Amino acid sequence: MQFDEKLSRRLEVMYSAPDVLGRRKAVLQALAPRSAERIIDVGSGPGLMAAELADVVGQRGKVCGVDTSESMIALSSARLAGRPWLEFQLSDATALPYPEQSFDAAVCVQVLEYVKDIAAALSELYRVLRPSGRAVIVDTDWDSIVWHASDLNLMNRILRAWDEHLHDPYLPRTLSNKLQVAGFVVGQRSVISMFNPSYDENAISGGLIEIITSFVPGRQNLSEQEVKRWASDLRALGERGEYFFSLTQFLFLVSKPG
Repeated sequence: MQFDEKLSRRLEVMYSAPDVLGRRKAVLQALAPRSAERIIDVGSGPGLMAAELADVVGQRGKVCGVDTSESMIALSSARLAGRPWLEFQLSDATALPYPEQSFDAAVCVQVLEYVKDIAAALSELYRVLRPSGRAVIVDTDWDSIVWHASDLNLMNRILRAWDEHLHDPYLPRTLSNKLQVAGFVVGQRSVISMFNPSYDENAISGGLIEIITSFVPGRQNLSEQEVKRWASDLRALGERGEYFFSLTQFLFLVSKPG
């Protein structure tokens, strides 16, 4: 999936919603960043996580955000200009532009499920962390989605088509082993629930409706008319007080042996 300017700004709105704010709080609590630390945010997106990390580490620290989207880099760099201890670079997770042992900590939120070569990405993360460095990784199992719809068959077809935007929609099931093979010590593992019991266009599921509607037509033999009917149905359920959405994400806290 290409994160152009329109999609980047849509994600910025979604990432400011209460459900995603809750996820960011869980990540920060697990990572426990400290003043003067050097931290890398792999897949920094609109830069909201990097901004909070920069507030904690302060001017004696450093936060480096990397992302593959030029639109995301431009968006985050423009909003957060004026903080010399916070920088953003265009880079792939499998080739981080920093020397070995550059960072005390790392975050990587909803990124690895998009990466084809997970082993290379984890190897790079391991390389740039200092001994005893720690990282928080969050990814989604897209089979965990529970989304009420009037036409369940259409919903299932759309979700299968949506899976095509990822390299591994079920990554959390195998991630513990992949982390251990990469050399990490796996510590805390926990669940983050994204729950929308009512419709809000700015919540994660409201944003997903718009993004999915633009992605899935033509996939799984889905017509544009079918996809629009699906989106209209969900919004109508919201108006009638019958909306329900739940998605499960998984947090892994790991460390590099000292």
